[in-house]
Amino acid sequence: MAANGSAGKGIKWELKKGVLTISGNGPMKNYGKDRPWIASNVEKLVVEEGVTSIGDNLCRDSKNLIEVSLPSSLKTIGNSAFQSCRKLPDIHIPYGVEEIGDRAFYDCNAFIELDLPISMKRIGKEAFAKCSNITNARLTQSLESMGDKAFEDCLILANLSGLPDFIDTGNSLTYGLNRAAVKNYWDRKEEMAAKYGNSSGTNITNKSEYAKVEPSDVDIDIPFTGKNNKNTFALIIANENYGKLANVPFAINDGEAFANYCRRTLGIPEKNILLYKDASYGSMREAFGDLRLINEFAGDNMKVIVYYAGHGAPDDATLDPYLIPVDAGRINRDVCIPLASIYQELGSMKLESAIVFLDACFSGGTRENKMVMADARAIARVPKKQGLTGKVAVLSATSDEQTALPYRDKGHGMFTYYLLKRLQETKGNVTLSDLKEYITKEVSRNSSIVNRKEQTPTFTVSNGASSVWDSWKLNE
Repeated sequence: MAANGSAGKGIKWELKKGVLTISGNGPMKNYGKDRPWIASNVEKLVVEEGVTSIGDNLCRDSKNLIEVSLPSSLKTIGNSAFQSCRKLPDIHIPYGVEEIGDRAFYDCNAFIELDLPISMKRIGKEAFAKCSNITNARLTQSLESMGDKAFEDCLILANLSGLPDFIDTGNSLTYGLNRAAVKNYWDRKEEMAAKYGNSSGTNITNKSEYAKVEPSDVDIDIPFTGKNNKNTFALIIANENYGKLANVPFAINDGEAFANYCRRTLGIPEKNILLYKDASYGSMREAFGDLRLINEFAGDNMKVIVYYAGHGAPDDATLDPYLIPVDAGRINRDVCIPLASIYQELGSMKLESAIVFLDACFSGGTRENKMVMADARAIARVPKKQGLTGKVAVLSATSDEQTALPYRDKGHGMFTYYLLKRLQETKGNVTLSDLKEYITKEVSRNSSIVNRKEQTPTFTVSNGASSVWDSWKLNE
């Protein structure tokens, strides 16, 4: 069999040492069951940037395929593209993919979780049928259509999120979805509507995954500057819906709004923005792993912006602070992300700068002025201070035992609202020094007025950035 050849106009394929590489610009051609390589010889698929589609039957029956890497340029995944790839444990479908073809992942029975990007519009017939080990699936409300039996025989798929409005208990069986799981999803949305609805000044529809609100001033008028900061990368994690812990109202809105400012105001290319909503422990680990990998190729002129909205809390025994994934049920190193490890990761990278925004507290409190864990001691704890290395600056929403509070009328965290407000006012042309002073002043003042509680942001900078941080700009 040939080791390389054409896979369409402007597209090439090469199979070397078990790695099938697809490169070029544009869409791949479609294949039948016969392809110019032996399917069982493919152990890894790498689709390079520029390729816009995965052809029909590309990896069908590739029984030894265990890893797939897809580009941000990808728009469609063809019919039966990965059918019966039974050793493939998971797949990251990048933002930008809009369509998954019929039976594209049929009988990929090693899948456990599925997370579709918000760009997804269409899912074909039986696309994930017989993925019999999937337990969690996050769809997206951007979906416009889904084919019959898309999830047929996914018998243990009990945890659904992000359902589009056209899926309900009346038609759930048409798509192969468990009726009880669909009902549970919409019931949870109604509970959220009751909890965060008109009584709290928000406006939430029943069929909404998150605490949706009417857009505020910072959501409506987002300046477009036309910049192209190709060397800046943004990692955004917005954790709102916790399975076993208290939720974080408006965290999703915070993350999505900050991502919009990154795109429009700061000029960060879409492919440079890593947005994770309701991230699990594995997703959060993956996020920082992706950032590390990017840095290996981007070099020391790379700039990083990290934004986190969600729960933080200290370990009871050590008081070390952690970021808490949505699938965590307790607070320790095994199921949470140590803040120290994130700072160490950033400090060890070859970066021009790293700016971290934390709309979280680490005292164990929540935006609802409760404790993160229902059985936690009803007393705030002062987390252990964390040192910084490299060229890192951190602006955090609170001091010591304080709680990061919401700004309900605006549908954001108090800290995030004034971060966005300053970016809006200055069109992103603001130094970190100015941003720090503005946020500290406005959050301290308005938290006392709006929430009747103190909230004072804090700033920390590494020795390596101590002489230069005040001139850093997010839009350069």
